[in-house]
Amino acid sequence: HFYKRMVNPTVVLTVLGLLQISLSLAKPLLGDGPIKVNFCCSDGEVLKIRNDRENILGGINKIARCVRSRGVKNTLEGVEVSFLSLVQENESNQTEYVKRPLTKLGTKKPSCERGLQISKINIHQENGANSQSEADVTIELRGFNGSVADIPASEGNVYIDGKPICDDGWDKNAAIVACRMLGYSDGSPTQQSAYGEVPDTMAMDDISCTGEETSLYNCAYSSYTDCGAMEGAGAVCSHTGGSTGTGKLQQLTEEFEADQFCLAENWEHVDNDDQDWLNGFHGTLGLSCDQCLEKVFCFYVRMLFDYMSWGEKAIYRSEWDVLKNNAVNVGDQNGDNEVDFEEFKSKFVEYLTIAFDTLDRNNDGSIDEVLGNHSFHEYSLKFFEHVLNNVIAFFDNNKDESISTEDFIPAIESMDANEDGKVSLYELIGLSLINLPAPIYTAYTLLDENQDEQLSTDEMLDFLTRTFTKLDQNGDCYINLEEIVDSLGESGLPLDFQLGIKLLGQQYLTIAKYMIDQVVGSADTNEDTKITLEEILQFSDFSLIDSHIRVALSMGDPNMGVVSYLTGSRHADTLGLGDKALVAWLTTLHTFIDTPVYKDQPAPLCGQ
Repeated sequence: HFYKRMVNPTVVLTVLGLLQISLSLAKPLLGDGPIKVNFCCSDGEVLKIRNDRENILGGINKIARCVRSRGVKNTLEGVEVSFLSLVQENESNQTEYVKRPLTKLGTKKPSCERGLQISKINIHQENGANSQSEADVTIELRGFNGSVADIPASEGNVYIDGKPICDDGWDKNAAIVACRMLGYSDGSPTQQSAYGEVPDTMAMDDISCTGEETSLYNCAYSSYTDCGAMEGAGAVCSHTGGSTGTGKLQQLTEEFEADQFCLAENWEHVDNDDQDWLNGFHGTLGLSCDQCLEKVFCFYVRMLFDYMSWGEKAIYRSEWDVLKNNAVNVGDQNGDNEVDFEEFKSKFVEYLTIAFDTLDRNNDGSIDEVLGNHSFHEYSLKFFEHVLNNVIAFFDNNKDESISTEDFIPAIESMDANEDGKVSLYELIGLSLINLPAPIYTAYTLLDENQDEQLSTDEMLDFLTRTFTKLDQNGDCYINLEEIVDSLGESGLPLDFQLGIKLLGQQYLTIAKYMIDQVVGSADTNEDTKITLEEILQFSDFSLIDSHIRVALSMGDPNMGVVSYLTGSRHADTLGLGDKALVAWLTTLHTFIDTPVYKDQPAPLCGQ
């Protein structure tokens, strides 16, 4: 099966010799030998690709299989393909085209459920498929005074056919195209002649690339330039994806050995979908398996990453997107101000570990106890502290160990009525805090002890501890639904509202327990009755997940009658229950916080 990712599927998966090879590896490793590759299908077979069904997230699962077809023959054997190889000269790095023949390693098609990756490979087109002959194009990276002695060979100001490029319009997409021409797979842009002054006679100005072009000449640009010596475009090239010069196929997240991918020259797309990215393409396809997408946990983390990164290779800081900035704050491990997928996944493994340790009540490295007792229905203070600390870390944009309106600037800066560069709570809610209902204002003062409109980590943890102590009626340092309802009842919450909370709580806890039981029970692959964190991470039964997610979505719709009753909205209001709900909750809150537990100094310890 193939899951069509939300990112642009035309990301090129390069095969050694098909597109590009790096300077450091190409010549010593390749020599003059042929390039060995697997063919997906045998002679007399055609690869047929069809849509299987829409999965639970709205993506399309695809099936690719070899089907008999008379007269079909693979013609890739012996075909000479051109690739770019770098040559180091005294003053610059340049590229030249080298040809190598393809030879058959074997006939083998990757077998995978969700991780099948299909890529377009234009190996039949002369000189890399540029609109003009690439054999006549030279591209170079030059450093200060034309020397590369003091900088890596993979970076410098970009020169094409001996002339620099103006940095007007020069961005990451353009840098990627330039680096791809140089034999690399990725690149970051530089501007303002970062590697020294350049001649003011330039080849291009106002360049605009999509990142999919095979040559800068295929990008939109102006031949007329008015740029100066300090407006040269540059690039820092790298091998995040692309070929490695070792006979392997490499994509953005994974490298494949020669026996882990195949080429399909003869193929058909059975489902004629006008929106499908394969439409109009008649070249060779490359097939491989992305092992991340074969594991349930990694698959869903990747989907979230693709959504948050908008299909880019990393989540970058944004002037207006607070969530992206938050993701970079908590996920950036190497200090480059961006979060790639491995960093993103690492953070979610950390979150999963916290949940796992919460369920592992006896600390034996297994959560088999979830299947036999009520550990899933009870939560410790330690668990809530972990959750709160991670929430604070995520939203604390200015890293002052507190949460305030400043963490959401500039998203809410339009609310800064007095234009002092800050958004007060008054400006945010349009109401002075003292004018809030008394129980709400009192609760706020207990939370924000110094009344500075900043909720520090210590203040929030202190309030959490006091509230947990109030709810933990039996003093065992765990709380459950019954204790929460009983505590609210003791604070004056009417019986009918207690019933509503029980109904909603039991509904979602029961569904969650059902899902956990199914996954945990199936994850025990070695059948030793122990379910480890690694087994959860390696869990790959997508059919079980899809079916049970459908169950959860169908049965998890909130009971709107109960919700309306508890909130006093819509139907409840027509019955005259709106004011009753407001009075009930405010009265309960007042009684709940008007207790010694919120006044004791210091806050009581769990169980005391």
